[in-house]
Amino acid sequence: MKITGIICEYNPFHNGHKYQIDKVKADGSDYVIAIMSGDWVQRGGPAIIDKYSRTTMALKSGVDLVIELPVIFSTAAAADFAMGGISLLDSLCCVDELSFGCESPSDQALEDVTKFMLEHQEDLAKEISEFMKAGNSYPKARELALLNHFNEHIVEGLCKPNNILATEYRKALHNLNSSIEPVPIKRIGSNYNETELNIRSYSSATAIREAILSSYDFMINDDSYLHSDEKNKVGISTYMSFVGSTAVRQAMSEPLSPIINHVPPTTYDILLGRLGKSYPLVSNNFSREVGYKALHEYYKGYEDYLDVTRELSDKIKNHLPYFESFDQFCSLLKTKDITYSRISRCLTHILLDIKKNAFEDYKKATYARILGFRKDSEQLLSIIGKNSTIPLISKLADARNILDDKSMMSLGKDIEAAHIFDFVSACKYQNKDKQNEFTRKMIII
Repeated sequence: MKITGIICEYNPFHNGHKYQIDKVKADGSDYVIAIMSGDWVQRGGPAIIDKYSRTTMALKSGVDLVIELPVIFSTAAAADFAMGGISLLDSLCCVDELSFGCESPSDQALEDVTKFMLEHQEDLAKEISEFMKAGNSYPKARELALLNHFNEHIVEGLCKPNNILATEYRKALHNLNSSIEPVPIKRIGSNYNETELNIRSYSSATAIREAILSSYDFMINDDSYLHSDEKNKVGISTYMSFVGSTAVRQAMSEPLSPIINHVPPTTYDILLGRLGKSYPLVSNNFSREVGYKALHEYYKGYEDYLDVTRELSDKIKNHLPYFESFDQFCSLLKTKDITYSRISRCLTHILLDIKKNAFEDYKKATYARILGFRKDSEQLLSIIGKNSTIPLISKLADARNILDDKSMMSLGKDIEAAHIFDFVSACKYQNKDKQNEFTRKMIII
């Protein structure tokens, strides 16, 4: 029997993800376990739709078991994101291989660079530090340091998002002395950050999110329908009768038609059914919460929060009077040596109260929280139950009886982060049937 692990966000689940799962199973894997980010993702901000919806998408497309990646890892930089996911898979003690997407260069080049980085960690860190002192961001400094040792073609490939994670996965597997075998899959279609849908191949999650947001904006905010005050008085279905344009009527009846060929039918149905009812969510929806938390912490400063340096803390304080929104503040703080994503992660850590000292304790937490599984994969749960070195959490009510204090602290942070996400979603969409982490049930397909 072969069991494959995938570390993912599925934000949202799309055809490229389906291709990976189908290929893994075609290559002989019996079960696929997804370690999936919860409601907060690695770019620093909320997922476009909640983790339970994304779990359902994954399970209906061939994933057998979805385990939540704790929020301390899901919002972390690449190294900790990778280590968090690998640690979970390794602790299950039954996973044979790790499947991950990569762009270029070859698998051998990735292996060679990873080996070099492990053998020369201190020297490479010094080189990166020197380039950062010269005013380069960490990603650029890392690229310049590697150029001292590898040719431009290899380094250019290594600095693509999926290859950065691929390298970190390999490093984590090595550092844990894991028996899990890395199995890269060549990425097909659009680049990771491509914002336009690819009509000839697989589109990126970024492009699909942009299309969803554009469809939602068109559906709600276009003045060709009704003025904003009128829209507040009537629902979408009600004011359809006010619309005379055939094109508008078609867009209104099927607002997500641009992505219909870019996601599996089950994903499309979920996205269409919940559009404007519980999602989409973007960073700017949390602007008031972030602004309030930043004001509340103003006199203390922000250096205690994960990834926030003293210099960035001072910069946040100095620019706080000019805060307008989450995205605007990230752009305002962005400099040549501090990337937008880094600032976004830092603001997310401030919002979610993820601090440096606590992070070290959270990293020692040991548990696997199940978000959902397929009924026909119950044998997989039995295998994990017999082999895992960490407890499985399927009901939050049981957690306190089986987790140690540090694990409970980490799980508590996951719950708190989910409640913040759900609170903003409920307020934005006036969802009266709102649930919380203690009332939601595990997804079983």
